[in-house]
Amino acid sequence: MAGRGKNLLSDATQEELESCIRLLALSVAHHRQTPGFIAMRDSAAYLDPSNTSKEKATLFIQSRDVVGEALETVRILAAEAPPKKETTTEEKPTEKRKQLRINVTTPVKLIWPGSTDPISARLQNVSWGGASVIVDKAHAHSGDTFRILLPGADSDAINLEAKVLRTWELSASQGEGMAVRFSSIAARDQDAFENTLKQLAQAGDNNGLREHARLSQHLDIQFDGPDELHATLDDISAGGMGVTVPDPLQIGQSLESVISTVDGKFSLKLRARVVRLDPIKMGNISLYQAGLKFEHPPRELSQLARELIEQMAKTQR
Repeated sequence: MAGRGKNLLSDATQEELESCIRLLALSVAHHRQTPGFIAMRDSAAYLDPSNTSKEKATLFIQSRDVVGEALETVRILAAEAPPKKETTTEEKPTEKRKQLRINVTTPVKLIWPGSTDPISARLQNVSWGGASVIVDKAHAHSGDTFRILLPGADSDAINLEAKVLRTWELSASQGEGMAVRFSSIAARDQDAFENTLKQLAQAGDNNGLREHARLSQHLDIQFDGPDELHATLDDISAGGMGVTVPDPLQIGQSLESVISTVDGKFSLKLRARVVRLDPIKMGNISLYQAGLKFEHPPRELSQLARELIEQMAKTQR
């Protein structure tokens, strides 16, 4: 089967392969928007140049997001794949998890896609990047996003957007489990979320966790001055940024980035996920170019960037 697929792709032209990607992404977006079976030919109708409907524009935007999501998933799966080389008895496998996973049972509220009514659920474990959630019945599938309302340390609920990675049935009619990844959080809730995780870590049963595991990994990004920082704000408000780091990061890992000038006058703290990592050489020094995707609502990112520009402009006057 693999050989047949390889021959099929090798016979296709570059233009045909790109058209297939566009059609498949459009079909996925179409299925997500419209419940039930949709023939691929029905989705292909939106590729007709004469079709100028508003729905077409919406589906095309969503299909671009599908391609980005697929590329990110492929990179994460490749990074998480076990090494091909078999370990000998003298070799010890490396621990890939650098962030603390907190084993704790805590009630939470979920809001399913297309609904506004919260339902009750409970956490099985949680970390900076995601969680395992137990529900009576999962009304979301792999790739879907929904909202988690996590009780905050100061009583106010923390609103997190989460993406479903996988679901499974529990034994003895105990409901269903979901592995989710936190994909977006309001910047104002970051500190509250971190404080809540600290409290859960102190209250939970976390015996046996490796000592080097941390709540979150911090990445400090400094610039020589306001002018250099100003030049990067367009990338920040667009949703991502490329940085050069001395040590490798793990693709798919969520971290806390602090972007600031060397003098400390201007700074911005943002959640970011590593979506790309390329090794580079500078003489005899090995470095890494990392691609970061910020985990905040796009409109909020633009607002934060504008506010920082305004602060910098007032100081320079």
